[in-house]
Amino acid sequence: MHIFSFRLALLIYLLGIALLFPGCATLPPRPDLAHEPALPPADSGLLAMLAERFTGANGPEASGFHLLIDAREALDARLALIDLATSSIDLQYFIWKGDAVGLLLFDRLLQAADRGVRVRIIVDDIWLGSTTRNLAALNAHPNLEIRIFNPNPSRDSFVGGFVRFLSSFKTLNQRMHNKLMIADNQAIIVGGRNLGNEYFGLGSEFNFLDMDVMSVGAVVEESSNAYDDYWNDNAVYPLTGWMAGLPDNTLDEVRRGVSELLDEHRPQLISYSLAPQNWRTWLATIEENLLVGSAHFLQDDPVQIDGQSYRLVDMISYISGPVKEELLLTSPYLIPVETSLEGLQRHADKGVSVKLITNSLASTNHTLVSSHYKKYRRPILATGTQLFEFHNQPSGTIRNWAEVEPVKAPFISLHAKVIIADRQRCFIGSLNFDPRAIVINSENGLLINSADLARELAGFIEQLMEPENSWRLTIGKGNRIYWQSAERTIDAQPARGGLQSFVDLFGSLLPIESQL
Repeated sequence: MHIFSFRLALLIYLLGIALLFPGCATLPPRPDLAHEPALPPADSGLLAMLAERFTGANGPEASGFHLLIDAREALDARLALIDLATSSIDLQYFIWKGDAVGLLLFDRLLQAADRGVRVRIIVDDIWLGSTTRNLAALNAHPNLEIRIFNPNPSRDSFVGGFVRFLSSFKTLNQRMHNKLMIADNQAIIVGGRNLGNEYFGLGSEFNFLDMDVMSVGAVVEESSNAYDDYWNDNAVYPLTGWMAGLPDNTLDEVRRGVSELLDEHRPQLISYSLAPQNWRTWLATIEENLLVGSAHFLQDDPVQIDGQSYRLVDMISYISGPVKEELLLTSPYLIPVETSLEGLQRHADKGVSVKLITNSLASTNHTLVSSHYKKYRRPILATGTQLFEFHNQPSGTIRNWAEVEPVKAPFISLHAKVIIADRQRCFIGSLNFDPRAIVINSENGLLINSADLARELAGFIEQLMEPENSWRLTIGKGNRIYWQSAERTIDAQPARGGLQSFVDLFGSLLPIESQL
């Protein structure tokens, strides 16, 4: 996710001013905490029963998968895992907004903690709006602990935090883009969604078409171990380190604040239950439709040293290396790095059909990314890759997946990150194909070997590439690039208006590609 593209542009203009201010705040010493592992898999409850039946039917090495494409189902799945948990919930997210979705999920987590479920939360700091004081108050709950990835020592001051970001750019620029949810150590959700309205069909400015996968079985243990690697790493800062020096702010005060804000958002949440449910019917449907295969949970190390940690990308090469017939890829933000173009060319030379879909200028929520992607259109097409750009006004079917009543946003943006090889193997996770994801951020996801799942996922990607949902790019008369959709063929990139086109032109002049 490239949410701080705007910030990077802003930094260029404010750099001279900001450097006039000192950024001298420091983090309190990190508490010397004992290594804390995940709790064992729950041995009671509906999730434990589901996992036991699945393993009994498919063996201890198998995993089961259910794609979460529809925005409403994706949020329901998270609410369900929270409500069904009996012993533990572990969450790891890049963005957790204080909007209707963010509040609803946090309210349910508080209720789970109240009934005795241990809740652990890792969240990246860069877009975490809550004050340290409020976070520390929440952290006072005996069953809930929050840890922050790579926190800004001046996080509670806008000016101070901005200056510190500049003065410690190399360190604070390294962000945790991971997304993971684990319930009872028996079920997980992995994919592209952060926690905020636009990821679950309730955005007022735009909504994302996104992708997660829910899984049970053998891969859950791998995911849990991976979570523990972050939870216990020095880059993840416990709030207990701040609590001694903060003014009093009781858990009850913050709890009341969450409840009051959630009440204000009730009109947006008419499609969701604000109270915990039993979810038996929902879970039975999931169990009946689980697709079976094997999987591995992949992630980058918590801290990358000088951009040289390529663990996840190297392991994904298992998918792209032995491809024989077809490679399908989606990336909402696309800027080829290093040998990416050469890799596409090698596939084409071997007769592999490569299809790639990304956002058009009209559908992107980050115009600056598109400003630097556009110069790669010709080189990508020159490799023989079929290139598609998502339409900001897709078909009704796609809109129905991306939006939830009562919302109808001005446009839809693609946010799914998927690789599918030969309709046998696939990767679903947080990884975009751009410098920030490959070199700077940490990422995670599931590498899955399941022909049934890969075929279902390929069908979804092919539907996105249909003329009513995407523009297909070709080189035509006069060596010009043409955009062809169901409605028309044009020779200029589609945009949402003149202002966006101006920002796109201006953005292409900024020397920020390595940060996108």
